[in-house]
Amino acid sequence: MNKILKYDNLTDRFPHLQDGLCNAIQNEFLEIKKVNYTCPTYAKACKKYPKLEYADCVIYSPFMDKKNHDYETFIFIDSQGGILEHICDRNLNLYGMLENVNRLFVNTEYEIDRKNAEA
Repeated sequence: MNKILKYDNLTDRFPHLQDGLCNAIQNEFLEIKKVNYTCPTYAKACKKYPKLEYADCVIYSPFMDKKNHDYETFIFIDSQGGILEHICDRNLNLYGMLENVNRLFVNTEYEIDRKNAEA
């Protein structure tokens, strides 16, 4: 497990984010992305899951392959990191609905360590 935190300000940005989720994101076991409110799939998802109207970000596994998508769980959080909804739905399409979280700052040491590992 990497001892260098990926994000400098994850807990500052999302103070109510559960420790387990925070650790999984920092260690790249889970990924966090911002919800794109202008995406048509977002509006469609909100009709099926009304709590998503308040979602700021979604947490998911970047390692889930397409054949196992039926078992994937998406965790939607509010702007403080509080969990709004856990969704496991094979018909939930997140493509086009996610973008980078622009207020999270990647740790410089992490970037250097990552570049050295790729070299």
